[in-house]
Amino acid sequence: MKEFVLNIQYWLKGNDYAACIVPQADPHQSEYIEDYYKLRGFISGFTGSAGTLVITRDKAALFTDSRYHIQASIQLKDSGISLFKCGLPDVPTYSEWAASQSNGGKVAANAFLFSAKEWEKLSESINICNDNGFESVWKDRPALCASKIFIHDEKFSGESIKSKLQRVRDIMGKKNADIALICNLDDIAWLLNIRGADVEYNPVVRSYVAITPTRCLIFVDSNKIEQPVADYFRNNGIETADYGGIGAFIEGNKDKTVLLDKGNLNYGLFEKVKLCKDFIDFPLFISHLRAVKNTVEIEGYRSSMIKDGVVWVKFYKWFTESLKNNETISEISVMDKLRELKSVQKDFIDESFGTIAGYAEHGAIGHYAANAETDSKIEHKGFLVIDTGTHYLDGTTDTTRTMVCGSLSDDERHDYTLVLKGHIALGTAVFPKGTKGSQLDILARQYLWQSGMNYGHGTGHGVGHLLNVHEGYAWLRPSENNIGYEPWLTMTDEPGIYREGKYGIRIENTVLVKPYKKTDFGEFLTFEHLTIAPYAMSAIDVSMLTNDEKNFINNYNRNMCSTLSPYLTDEEFEFLKTIAYEI
Repeated sequence: MKEFVLNIQYWLKGNDYAACIVPQADPHQSEYIEDYYKLRGFISGFTGSAGTLVITRDKAALFTDSRYHIQASIQLKDSGISLFKCGLPDVPTYSEWAASQSNGGKVAANAFLFSAKEWEKLSESINICNDNGFESVWKDRPALCASKIFIHDEKFSGESIKSKLQRVRDIMGKKNADIALICNLDDIAWLLNIRGADVEYNPVVRSYVAITPTRCLIFVDSNKIEQPVADYFRNNGIETADYGGIGAFIEGNKDKTVLLDKGNLNYGLFEKVKLCKDFIDFPLFISHLRAVKNTVEIEGYRSSMIKDGVVWVKFYKWFTESLKNNETISEISVMDKLRELKSVQKDFIDESFGTIAGYAEHGAIGHYAANAETDSKIEHKGFLVIDTGTHYLDGTTDTTRTMVCGSLSDDERHDYTLVLKGHIALGTAVFPKGTKGSQLDILARQYLWQSGMNYGHGTGHGVGHLLNVHEGYAWLRPSENNIGYEPWLTMTDEPGIYREGKYGIRIENTVLVKPYKKTDFGEFLTFEHLTIAPYAMSAIDVSMLTNDEKNFINNYNRNMCSTLSPYLTDEEFEFLKTIAYEI
């Protein structure tokens, strides 16, 4: 058993606890978090973004979803920590297992790392207690990030702070709320037109915001605010207070009614809110405003996709010629080349996540991250899965392409074509306004299902605008989140197939939900493909395609060539035509 697990088990016994729960979370319920909060990874060695560790007096278990089953199996090997692969038959949830192991005994957890909703659900089956004393095992804990705030100009955001605050206050008025408490970091960055770098690849600022009918306060570390931002806040009537002062602010407003979202308000603060006059739980009330993109943001996405399209063409050309010349290419050199090409594009800020470049069997690891120990050399055969994205001032991109490195087997070609057919079926769908992601998900999986195959991850997620690439509002997956689709949401379309130990395939475009037509039967929607990047034409078994699927590919390739031609050299454009041909 790992040393830190043993130390925590010693702490449990000395403090009369049956177990403790260690999530991968911060006080804002963020998907991706600062290093300071990565206690679970420090204890277990598992570095995936999703997963919960439960430690009892004599056992330890990690629970994670299908994106990380293979990765967790590798990273937990010989650790003494059991792996529970969530989503598989007869696998308990972490709360069910913790309840069965604790037998009514006290279970320690840090209440500031759980949403109010999740903590209350846990309390139904577990004797959970707010105690984070076990975190003391982390002696050399990283410091919190001290990144500076920068302003996201209205020419990119498309809406002023004043307008956004008024929209929130309109909601408050309808709900008869005195204060709106905003904890989600994406929401705060969007609302105040600010960005930061507190979380790697996520341009957010660790903060809270409280809005009243006449005031707006941001609770944030003062060392993040330089003079231009201080002036910006003052000119827009934004008051600043210390990050740690949010609790005292809530305590000082006990006679007020608070509007909040229990899904992203941590339970530590919720305990204080419960002492107020009243509270109103209104899930995703800011996230919905943020998810529906305005015309400036939409044009920004289109501009960003052109820049990324240029990157993809230049990269394909480099990759193809390097292989032809028998130059050494590895997963890490692929990652480095993509970043080099992105960094010279106009208004480049950062990558929107760490590029996934998985060759052969590494492509079957959904969120594989190459390092010096695992870096594979690309050979003249098989597939290379590249999942990459970029933050520009005018938008965020997220694209996956499966590239042909040389000779392919019949199975590889067959599987690629099935994934492509699902990608096209979803990406060309027409559906009534209000349709949910769970209802559309089957379109991408149908051809795989017919062959007795499936993939464990969702088919799509929202995409932020110079914000988190995983926008937590609408999604595309079998599970339900009760969000009906409406025009101007940005999503991804990314089916895949993963054969452990052999290869992976994933094809992803970012798409825009837009109006299709209105009839006597209602309003219908469809998708616009925003991503501009070549498919692996040589991997397609054309005999498996319908005429409609061929037409989609041909039209996509024509549009790509015409859109990118002004931004490419003659040589690059001629190369593009050789890989984006008609079938």
